[in-house]
Amino acid sequence: MVDNLSQLIQKQETIYSFLQGIYEKEVNKQCLAEMPEKMKPLAAVAELLSDKKSKILVEEFIKFCSSIPSQQLDTVETQLAADYARLFLSLNKVPAHPSESTYREGTMMMHHRDEVLEVYWSFGMTAGQEFTEPEDHIATELSFMAFLCKKTNQAFKKGDIKKAKEYAEAQKNFLANHLIKWVPKLVKDVLQYSHTPFYKGIAVLTDEFLKISLSSADDILKGIGG
Repeated sequence: MVDNLSQLIQKQETIYSFLQGIYEKEVNKQCLAEMPEKMKPLAAVAELLSDKKSKILVEEFIKFCSSIPSQQLDTVETQLAADYARLFLSLNKVPAHPSESTYREGTMMMHHRDEVLEVYWSFGMTAGQEFTEPEDHIATELSFMAFLCKKTNQAFKKGDIKKAKEYAEAQKNFLANHLIKWVPKLVKDVLQYSHTPFYKGIAVLTDEFLKISLSSADDILKGIGG
């Protein structure tokens, strides 16, 4: 039971970290070459999809990723970089900048940015200096979730149940109060404006993974005990 719970939390951390990297910057050739292997943790998420349209989009995503090794990586890299710029760099102002303040308040660097920053500080996490986007950017919020998963697992393995529950509770609260409140809107925009099956599939899987994570939060807390 302990090992199973630890593995589940580890899988969540892996997926959060993977998604963080995808949203943080353009996918480079090295990442593309490793994509068929990197996307394996998302396979279980894909299997849980019930919506027919979402299933089709993810099937196209998987097919695209599986075909990457047989394609010219320079060409794929350029294609995805153009789509990333279109979707996440606000070149055309549509979709909106991928930050919580923008989606919930209409402007960057507003109340929700300050709110998440305070949460990060309270748990000892600071955004990397090399990443210059606002702290409520989707990549940073996903990074925080990965951070909490890691801390939960570390405390759980040490037998520090009180700390493990504190971190697991923080995961649940951050999902419910932040990511779930705005990422579905970003996902809709990505599905509307993306030109590649890659980012459409990532959007669908992001949405589904966040829902699964929130629905399993109470079970994880129960499993930790204390």
